[in-house]
Order: sequence, then C-alpha cells, then structure tokens
Amino acid sequence: MSKRKEHEECAITGMEKARRYAESHRKYARMMYGKFPKYVKSLGAIGKCLEIGSGPATLTAMVAEHNPQLHITAVDISSDMVAVAQEYVEEKKLQDRIRLIIADAADSSAIGELGQFDLVYSFFSLHHWEDPEKVIGNLLKATAEKGVLYIHDFKRVWWTRCLPLDTGEINAMRAAYTSHEIGALLRKLDVRQYEIRKSFPFFQSVIVTK
Repeated sequence: MSKRKEHEECAITGMEKARRYAESHRKYARMMYGKFPKYVKSLGAIGKCLEIGSGPATLTAMVAEHNPQLHITAVDISSDMVAVAQEYVEEKKLQDRIRLIIADAADSSAIGELGQFDLVYSFFSLHHWEDPEKVIGNLLKATAEKGVLYIHDFKRVWWTRCLPLDTGEINAMRAAYTSHEIGALLRKLDVRQYEIRKSFPFFQSVIVTK
C-alpha cells in the first residue's frame, strides 16, 4: 500500500470563496452523501446530533429535512463557511433546529462544552485532521451512552499514486487512511465495538457504538 501523504489544504477563508465552494458542493450533494440522511434514524438518532466539519451545511440541512425529530449542532473551523452555512439554513427555514458553531474539533474544551449527542457524524474530514486520535477521542466523549459515532471518508487505494493528476479529490485520497490504520487508531483509544464498511470504489465508513 502506498504511503499516506499529508493533506495540505487549509480552511476556506473569505466569503466569496466560501460561497463559490458551497455552490459547487451542493451540485454533488446527493452523490456525496447517498442515503445517509434517511439512514440517520436507524443509527438511533432521536434527539440531538453533532456534525463535525459541516462546511456550507448542505448535509446538515438534508439530515434535518429527512429527520424532523432532530436538533443538529453543526461545527466547522472556518468562520466564513459558517456564515455562508447560516444563510443557507435560514433560506431553508431550519434555524430553529440547526445550531452552527465555529470550533476546531481538536479543541477538547470547545467540543466538551457542546454536551453529548445521540449521534456524532462527520463526512470527508478525517483526512484533514492533523491529530485524528485526539479528534476522535473528543468525538467519542461527545457521544452519549448507547450513542453512535459515524465517520465517512475516502480510503487510500494504491492506484492513486499512479495517476498523473493533482486534483483536490485525488490528493484527498492520497491523504486518506486505510481500514487497517483506522482500526489501529481505534484500538489505541480502547475502542472495541466498531465496524468499518468499505464502499466501492474509494469510500469507507467507520461506525462506533457505545
């Protein structure tokens, strides 16, 4: 297996850049997130959810619309992205059930202050985290007893190193983790009840039950 390459992409800054990202992002939302918004209820989410790396709140809104019983706290590190997300949430008239927070998932105090949640989920953020062990540790603490932590991301596949491309998606795959690396990380955190589901061609989901 090819060696992991650190992801160098920084948080998006600037309102115009954030709006352009949001517009592009929403075009591919159904393909990116699949059936997850409908799948949420089967994960035991009946009250409070925490989304990490929520970006322009595209998935946040989809989850809220499919699950009217939920209140969602959505966290992103970029203040400009959160501002764009707030516009979208208000446009969708979901502000009574979606709370947007600017915070770093690696900040134990910031995440701890949010409380505990039935479901904590994150899409396409794992490969960004400089210290995934610390972030996942924080998210596990935010997951309530009998709750679920769900992390979906790219998986690193050998053939990406052969592609003469330098796109954001390819670089994200090169920065992704293998299922063996994720398993080793979870065991370091003393997590025993978990499942890693691989999805063709280069996705995987990590499901931790407490």
